[in-house]
Amino acid sequence: MNSTEVRKKFLEFFRSKGHTVVSSDSLVPANDPSLLFTGAGMNQFKDYFLGLKKEMTRAASCQKCFRTGDVEQVGRTPSHLTFFEMLGNFSFGDYFKKEAALWAWEFMTNELKISPERLWVTVYESDDEAEQIWKNEVKFPAKRIVRFGAKDNFWPSNAPMDGPNGPCGPCSELHYDYGRCLVGKKCPAPDDCKPGCPCGRFVEVWNLVFTQYDRQPDGSLKDLPSKNIDTGMGLERLTAVMQDKMSVFETDLFQPLVEAVMAALRQAQGEREAPLASVYAIADHIRALTFLVGDGVLPSNEGRGYVLRMLLRKAARAGMAQGLTKPFLYQLVPAVTAAMQEPYPDLAGRRETIGGAILAEEERFHQMLKEKLPLLREEIKTLTGLLSAEAAARFYDTHGISFEEITAECSEAGVTPPPRAEFDQALEELQAKSKSVSGFSKDIFAKDELLGLVAAIRQPSEFIGYAGLVGEGKILAIIQENRFVDEAKAPAKVGVILDKTPFYGESGGQVGDTGLLEGRDGKLKVLDTQWVGSVLVHQAEVVEGKIRKADLVDGLVDSHRRLKVAQNHTATHLLHAALRRVLGSHVMQAGSLVAPDHLRFDFSHPQPVLRRDLEAVESLIREWVEKNLGVSITKMPVAEARRAGATALFGEKYGDTVRVVSIGDVSKELCGGTHLTASGEVGLFTVAGEGSVAAGVRRVEAVTGPEAEDFLKRKAVRLGEEKERSAQRAKEKEREDALQKEKVKDAQTQAKQAAKEKIGPSSFFEVKFDQTMGHAALRSSADVIRNSDPEAVAVLTDSEGFCVVGTGGAAQKRGIRADELLKLSIEVAGGSGGGRAELAQGKWKEVSKRPVILDRFKQYIREHSKA
Repeated sequence: MNSTEVRKKFLEFFRSKGHTVVSSDSLVPANDPSLLFTGAGMNQFKDYFLGLKKEMTRAASCQKCFRTGDVEQVGRTPSHLTFFEMLGNFSFGDYFKKEAALWAWEFMTNELKISPERLWVTVYESDDEAEQIWKNEVKFPAKRIVRFGAKDNFWPSNAPMDGPNGPCGPCSELHYDYGRCLVGKKCPAPDDCKPGCPCGRFVEVWNLVFTQYDRQPDGSLKDLPSKNIDTGMGLERLTAVMQDKMSVFETDLFQPLVEAVMAALRQAQGEREAPLASVYAIADHIRALTFLVGDGVLPSNEGRGYVLRMLLRKAARAGMAQGLTKPFLYQLVPAVTAAMQEPYPDLAGRRETIGGAILAEEERFHQMLKEKLPLLREEIKTLTGLLSAEAAARFYDTHGISFEEITAECSEAGVTPPPRAEFDQALEELQAKSKSVSGFSKDIFAKDELLGLVAAIRQPSEFIGYAGLVGEGKILAIIQENRFVDEAKAPAKVGVILDKTPFYGESGGQVGDTGLLEGRDGKLKVLDTQWVGSVLVHQAEVVEGKIRKADLVDGLVDSHRRLKVAQNHTATHLLHAALRRVLGSHVMQAGSLVAPDHLRFDFSHPQPVLRRDLEAVESLIREWVEKNLGVSITKMPVAEARRAGATALFGEKYGDTVRVVSIGDVSKELCGGTHLTASGEVGLFTVAGEGSVAAGVRRVEAVTGPEAEDFLKRKAVRLGEEKERSAQRAKEKEREDALQKEKVKDAQTQAKQAAKEKIGPSSFFEVKFDQTMGHAALRSSADVIRNSDPEAVAVLTDSEGFCVVGTGGAAQKRGIRADELLKLSIEVAGGSGGGRAELAQGKWKEVSKRPVILDRFKQYIREHSKA
């Protein structure tokens, strides 16, 4: 059974058990700043587990996951991966242990036809209930049930002893018995072999987590009022079981990719095969990189981008260790997209963009190794034994050299690198200082701090702002100084959460609304509106009276600002469509900002956009604006929207029903933002700038309406001023050129009249100008003398110390070289310069040393005349 069949069977089985099948979330978690990446199937259901959402009580998914905790083990073991797919079924206060165990058993033995004798079960050491369910309900043999401690069979691991506080519970795992040991492994107790044996005979396939406790600050476990089920089963491991492979890298999920990696490595190795550990690691890493870039993660020096960059460099180094000297990872992207075509068709559509981003980062890495590492090595050479944390942080921040690479270079040179904690601290201080200098300030309403606070609010906010800009809402909560308060009096900065609101919360690149909230006893000025989890937080100032929890307030959105935002949002859709027409279908949105005074659009494209292409984009948009195309918004199932050709931001999470924004027949996108009714309302559109954001990603900034008019007026003024400056520079250049010509003419005249002193067969010319002549005039004079006398040795200088030495052909044959004479003069007078045998130029520091230099020159000529 191949992996596609396994994936489909799992989802269809749980659909038949009343579960809502939910598509995979992005690897970048939405509305959860506590996570860098989606690392488990339950991540996207966090609001359901917390009771914030109640639309469904059962769900099943096949979730893309990314973890780096065991990255060093990838390739060395048969099942460790960074990127994997997790099959899972979930219950939000619905069914519990009995159903979870029965359905797990039914799926494994009836659907997949796995022999019951091959399966073992583990339970938490004190979970008698789970063991009894397996024995009495499932009829599972007691001899194949094993009890493990909190480290192996509790979630989070060791939570009863170590925490964290909050929801937790025991686990029950299904293990598969291959009936044989891994190659190179031998069972220490073949007659009593069971899960946990190091021989590799058993593999954990499915983990059933019974979330039934709430850990208290004192360490006690209190029963949760609503118990949940959270299961996880790695698709790769299950596929290996179904194909009787002891390594996930031998399955259909990896074999095409493994072959592609081997083919790439043969370019450097010939017939010699690379170690499988390296091949498997590269295969895993390029799979992870492809999905990460596909979900919008790009290389950078912080956060998710840093993790991606380090993983890419790790994979690139693995290739270098096998002899590859040029970028190669980008060539493997088609193998990944081809292997994952059926479950993730959108990935193939971004293949060129993903490959381009990976290639650009590979090239950056190779360039860094060539240009930046020598700087680090030079500094390391000067050290007596320790590289300071401050120096390491500086190399990271300034040159992009990672801590891992710094550590490796230190080890090779016998220098001790700083501890990671000290490096992190030094980097934080360095970046904090940089932010302070730039005027950076943290938002007073930090989402990561508010997320835990608003989790206690069980009622989600309802946005009613599509229908109108005025609406009444009830205050569910007031937040002041990161805590809930029952009331707030003017003047005060607060966060207000309503049950219903016409204010649009920042999302999809569109900024949050501003305006007023007016109650019976108070008035608030809304400065911004942000989604935090499932609630909208109005960041506001109480400007009159006071507000209380449970008060009814009227929301009045700033209509003029909303209109300007809508102008820029509709223009953003037109810009996206125009870029795809002019540059190609590879253009995909990578991010955007829609503000009242401008718009910003990031998109995939491998090189700078040419001026003529930007002009073509502007022309297209202005044409569409003049046609006054209608803007329509419809709701439909996401699958229907995709079939209709609606463009979606790849990696963005969409519900089962989506809003499709269409502009005539030129644009159709999935979008939750606010828009105009016709394209003509955009008004004047102009591009304000274009530049690079990251490898393979460009940014266009634009303005519309009055802002576009102001921009073009300012641009016209700047162009006029620049034209005047250019004309002035041209006149000045013309005067300088004329002056220089006069100098050259005068210099040549003086050179023709110069007296010569015979030194043996040589003719020594010494020409001194009492004004500044510069090298050009002096060279021209030297050429006059050299061409008129083959025996000439000429030195020409001006009042500023500029010096030119020239020699004729006959003098050169006797070994008299202009560059040697210049070098001799610099040894006396200081300065710099260089040249060839026939002509050399430089500048003296001490012009007063001229007599000494001339004597040295004459002595040099005499010595060579004798020779």
